[in-house]
Amino acid sequence: MSKTVSILKTLLRVAIGLIFIVSAVLKLLSLDSFEIYIYSFNIFGFVLSGLVARCVIAAELLLGAFFIAKILYKPTWWLMMAMLLGFTLLMVYVAIFRDDTNCHCMGEIVPLKPAWTIVKNVVLMLLMLLVCKEGDYHFRGKKAVGIILAVVSVLVPFALFPMDGLYNAFSRGEHQVNTEKFDHFMQDSIAQSFDISKGNYILGYLASGCEFCKLSAKKIDQMFHNNNLDSTRLIFFIWGPEKSVKQFREETKTEQYRYSIVNPVEALNIVYGEFPTYVYIRDGQVVKAANLREMEESFTVEFLEGKK
Repeated sequence: MSKTVSILKTLLRVAIGLIFIVSAVLKLLSLDSFEIYIYSFNIFGFVLSGLVARCVIAAELLLGAFFIAKILYKPTWWLMMAMLLGFTLLMVYVAIFRDDTNCHCMGEIVPLKPAWTIVKNVVLMLLMLLVCKEGDYHFRGKKAVGIILAVVSVLVPFALFPMDGLYNAFSRGEHQVNTEKFDHFMQDSIAQSFDISKGNYILGYLASGCEFCKLSAKKIDQMFHNNNLDSTRLIFFIWGPEKSVKQFREETKTEQYRYSIVNPVEALNIVYGEFPTYVYIRDGQVVKAANLREMEESFTVEFLEGKK
């Protein structure tokens, strides 16, 4: 009987550890969305949100692996319980005060509403109570295995999925637009109808079916929301079928901004075929162009406030 109980506890412990690891992997696979979700709480800036996102993923990977291998078992158990309790309290707040359809605890591949995440976490905490009295495994090379697991847990989110700031530091140079084609576009009746020849504006060139374009729209929208920026200063020039454009606006929740459907060939020529591209203009002249990774919160805010 005791052997059966021992086997069941081992299976339970492995299952709990795997849930932590799977949760981390699913977050990694939709890391941009997870960053934006953390940023949406308006507690951290975008750069720090990216750091927090990777720290959460690294912690889940490490704790899950340590729990399965029974390395530093007691501290690991307590840290996992604290993590579950902390996220459960956060989800209670989200369920009461926000209308989130996905809390991103299992990424975008397995969307979960806050209420379901609360249930999941409570069940996990109850199951963990059944294995709270376990102890460490003692095996040869245990210290080396622990160090390797710790290093891998940190390297995966930080090295394989570098933060935007690190990406920009090693990028090949300033993102470019075809200024001749852009100047011609600015003379077009569509562009002139927006009255953007004077002042600072950001023009987003997007494709309605592009997933990276959707991410960029969510990202810059959150920047505008968190920093109380004037929504009239952002205009989306998008190409695609009208139905697809409507779905784009609804999915990204960017209906409050001005949109214009543009000729795809013209848009391709202006941004050298790279979507999304955001063009920062002052008095109709290009100041900077940026893709999804190159959009910086500090520059965007200072630019629209006239400090850049």
